[in-house]
Amino acid sequence: VIITGKSFPATFTVKVGTTVKWTNNDSMAHTVTSDNGSTFDSANLPVGATFSYKATTAGSYNYHCDYHSGMTGTLVVQN
Repeated sequence: VIITGKSFPATFTVKVGTTVKWTNNDSMAHTVTSDNGSTFDSANLPVGATFSYKATTAGSYNYHCDYHSGMTGTLVVQN
């Protein structure tokens, strides 16, 4: 998943067991933080850095950037 233009893809879908990798190709730091605060959290993700999360449970996971309130996305994990 490429982070660019202060945005995430609106929604993307993967299968259970997939490792999702976000890459910050933007010109500023971001976070990749699940809305519930506990499923995943990249903490500070500097320019050029990556964050990975292994999707182990089916469901729909909304997430955001802690630094930029308009940056939101949804990860859908299917069996």
